[in-house]
Amino acid sequence: MQVKIFKAATMEKALFLVKKELGPDAIILGSKKGESGFEVSAAREQQPAPAPENPAKRDASAEMLDGIQEIKSFLSLLISSKDQLVQFQANGSLAELYHSLLVRGLDEKQVFILLSKAVSDLNGDPVGRRQIYNAFCKRFVAKISCARPFRTISSSSGPGVFTFLGPTGVGKTTTLAKLAAYLKIRRQMELGIISLDTYRIGAVDQLQTYASILGVPLRVAQSKTELTGVLDDFRHCDAVLIDTTGRNYLDREHVRSLHSVFHNAQRLNHFLVLSATAKDEDLKQTIVHFGEININSLIFTKLDETFHHGCILNQLLRFNHPISFMGTGQRVPEDIEPATQKRLLSLLLPAGNKSA
Repeated sequence: MQVKIFKAATMEKALFLVKKELGPDAIILGSKKGESGFEVSAAREQQPAPAPENPAKRDASAEMLDGIQEIKSFLSLLISSKDQLVQFQANGSLAELYHSLLVRGLDEKQVFILLSKAVSDLNGDPVGRRQIYNAFCKRFVAKISCARPFRTISSSSGPGVFTFLGPTGVGKTTTLAKLAAYLKIRRQMELGIISLDTYRIGAVDQLQTYASILGVPLRVAQSKTELTGVLDDFRHCDAVLIDTTGRNYLDREHVRSLHSVFHNAQRLNHFLVLSATAKDEDLKQTIVHFGEININSLIFTKLDETFHHGCILNQLLRFNHPISFMGTGQRVPEDIEPATQKRLLSLLLPAGNKSA
């Protein structure tokens, strides 16, 4: 509390001085009349320093605003396309495909946009089952992309460095082991493996087992400095695979911490590994939170643990990230396959929908 004494010939002038210097919220502590006039003691509460903004709260607010904006955008789209909605419901083949896609977990907005464009592509032709199916597939394939990250590895320009990022429990270490086996056995490449996962008990032991079987050197790095040193030691390799700590990456602070480890590192290719069994909104927010890291492609695991794969396809339609691999089981190295547009279509539409 800041206390001051004000003196003036009259009480009114003393109060004027109080208000002028301490503001209208000043507190009068006492007053007395002296030989030279009036004396007023007044105080003002010290304004508390503004609390530092909580990044998590700021991020949550931004995400809520983004969600509201997305809802408003979709409502606007529906209102402006009411005739299209009527057509969807009136045409049996359209309605069947529309509802089948929703049941399989595809985002309603994405379904509506793709089907609307598919109908438009038909240019007024009859909208039969096969016609709308083919038109939809063309639109879907045009929207998503698949990556071949190991195709351009060239040891002449230094090793390709591939990081495996993602939440806890999605299978990053197992996925790394599967791809290490592919590169070592099928591609006959010289590999190095680095573990940054000193957070999870047994993580390094698990990776060491895989590395020993493949005859691949494994090193552990606990900081950016150590990582730089190990990468220099592996400069003779064709490729280096880096396992990272699984954390709750719905918390942006964990993403920022990881980003600081890789900041300014050269020739990094980031895989974001995600589970096909995760909730659609959780997958969406995880990808959003990884926005500050340049994700090169997505890998989805545990396709064998769910019957509905709409959440995978939703992310490919929402974001520009391509998909490179899909994990289909726990066996190492068998249960992984390159992602293709044909395979992704098979996850979305049962074979029966291809018939006329």
